[in-house]
Amino acid sequence: IIMKRLAWGMIGGGKGAFIGGANRIAAKIANKYELVGGVFDVNFDRAKEFAAEEDIDLSRVYPDIDSFINGEIALPADKRIKVVSIVTPNFLHFEHAKKLLLNGFHVVCEKPVTLTSIEAIELQEIVLDKGLVFALTHTYTGYPMVREMKRRIEAGDIGDLQRVEAKYLQGWINPIIHGGDAKLAVWRLDPKVSGISSCMGDIGVHAFNMIEYTTGLEVKS
Repeated sequence: IIMKRLAWGMIGGGKGAFIGGANRIAAKIANKYELVGGVFDVNFDRAKEFAAEEDIDLSRVYPDIDSFINGEIALPADKRIKVVSIVTPNFLHFEHAKKLLLNGFHVVCEKPVTLTSIEAIELQEIVLDKGLVFALTHTYTGYPMVREMKRRIEAGDIGDLQRVEAKYLQGWINPIIHGGDAKLAVWRLDPKVSGISSCMGDIGVHAFNMIEYTTGLEVKS
């Protein structure tokens, strides 16, 4: 049986974007999505260069989120992009997700979902009202080693859980943190872009997710 792939779009993720590339690799492995358009860069010329390299129809490359939504809605229903991945810096997640959901698009959003719990609850209410899919990416839950860890804990192979420790070391950022003015150019270190929680919102959510996923426990506070 040959299944038709879902028409997929991206907000962000153009040239040189690490997470955008990771999403595209995953989509190709799954072979269930076809990247047909999006808003790939704040620089429209760079976005079109990227699209040309990826063999994407330039008529489906848009300069901003509003143009994307209007352009896709204007197409026949069977031609429109059905699901959109948001791979922008953190501070844009809420704005973009809300607009996409309100206009009927299914959404795959990079973590963290939003910068505040109030924003996250608002998105949840829209998702429930519209009956759409909203997926938040926590990539490590898909790793075979992590699945096996979850299975062993569920089976009681390690006995009763007494304590859980989680660490997430990031070697790449160490020289940047100690590099003076250079760190100002990294958006993950700018609270206005990454959120006031900084490393908690960026990598701490992975540790949080891994603890709950593998143990079956829920963090209370």
